[in-house]
Amino acid sequence: MTKVRYQVFAMNFVACLINYGDRIALSVAAPFILAEFHFSPALWGIILSAFFWTYSPFALFGGFMVDRIGVRKAYTICMLVWSLTIPLTASVWSAASLIVARLLFGAGEGPQAPISTKLTANWFPMRQTSTMLNLAQSGTTVGPIIATPLVVWACTTMGWRPAFVILGAFGLIWCAVWWFVARDRPQDHPRSDAAERAYVIADHETVPGTATAAAAEAEVRFWSLLRTPYVLALAIAFFAYSWVLFMFLTWYPTYLVDARGVNKADLGGIATIPWVAATAGLIAGGFVADRFIKRSGSFVKPRKWMIVGCLIAVAVCFGPSPFVQSPTLALVLVCVAIFFLLASYQYQALIVALVPAAYTGRLAGVIQMCSTLAGILAPIVTGAVVEATGSYTSAFLVGGALSVVGALAVLVLVRGEAPDPPAVGELLRPAAAALRSDGRARRE
Repeated sequence: MTKVRYQVFAMNFVACLINYGDRIALSVAAPFILAEFHFSPALWGIILSAFFWTYSPFALFGGFMVDRIGVRKAYTICMLVWSLTIPLTASVWSAASLIVARLLFGAGEGPQAPISTKLTANWFPMRQTSTMLNLAQSGTTVGPIIATPLVVWACTTMGWRPAFVILGAFGLIWCAVWWFVARDRPQDHPRSDAAERAYVIADHETVPGTATAAAAEAEVRFWSLLRTPYVLALAIAFFAYSWVLFMFLTWYPTYLVDARGVNKADLGGIATIPWVAATAGLIAGGFVADRFIKRSGSFVKPRKWMIVGCLIAVAVCFGPSPFVQSPTLALVLVCVAIFFLLASYQYQALIVALVPAAYTGRLAGVIQMCSTLAGILAPIVTGAVVEATGSYTSAFLVGGALSVVGALAVLVLVRGEAPDPPAVGELLRPAAAALRSDGRARRE
């Protein structure tokens, strides 16, 4: 059996890595940019938020786009746009010009998450969705681990502007490789054999809306799916997840310098530590969810309880962290909170499990758009709170409270259940048969 799916996965992982490496660059460079422009905290919060003003609607657009034109073309367009717009940051001369540059960059990055979700649904068995989505998403945490010291080094040696030009080049290289490696589905790839194709789609038939449920798909419409309780719950929980993530992403480096007295030259090392915890959380969350899916025979309940439990853990650790006097203990609390936050990343996997396959990209785009509303609000609210109170404490408490709200929404509203998967041997039978057939054809 060929393993082309892992090559496509590797490209998705690298795209996620570039995505967040580019996204956190402004936050990491913030102390250097603020030293030049002297923006107030409230204005800086608006600048940080501007990225999400376009990212949010283009996340929804990306879901429709990938359902319409396929993964290969959609990912190419997405990466090209954001890689060509991030260098514009290097040419800004005012708050207004910086906001425009961020708006264009956000429009490019917006479609990436629903495209990644659709790619995973197309290229991997349903029972591996959490693992493969979270492994791909771990690129979003490895990216900052690599980009944070790189950006700090560039800022301290060349100035902050060249850093954004360097980052844009990586995406253009990725596009050239991606176009030759990827196809929309295993069925479309010339190097994917029949055994691999059968292996990938074996348990897709156990999920509503896939091959055996084509008639049901004809009756289900996108707008009716929007009104289902589980979509509402996932939108609320993903919003809460993203509030904490984007507050951390946009403000944490500045918080370390302002509130914890970290030297700007040391920022590359210290600000990287929580991203290591985030990477571990993403990988662990995916494996744990899929392990419980295998044991329980349910595609939904393990992911539901992962979200509920992990968001409660985030609330317990993230909210109180600014009250801790010890900088080391405060960092540990934030690392634990970020670990559980990323371990809760089961939102898109639940969409794959609960909605018809024809609507996966669109519904993934919907909840992604709702989550990025938090990206619009969290930087602005945090900046306003810091300017009004001179402290970050209330901003951390808001993040903790929203995590509780998200956990309760999923606990109460996610009640649907996908059909139980067949035994593993039964799932693999079509792949084994295809492999035997392929072997006989070669001998002949």
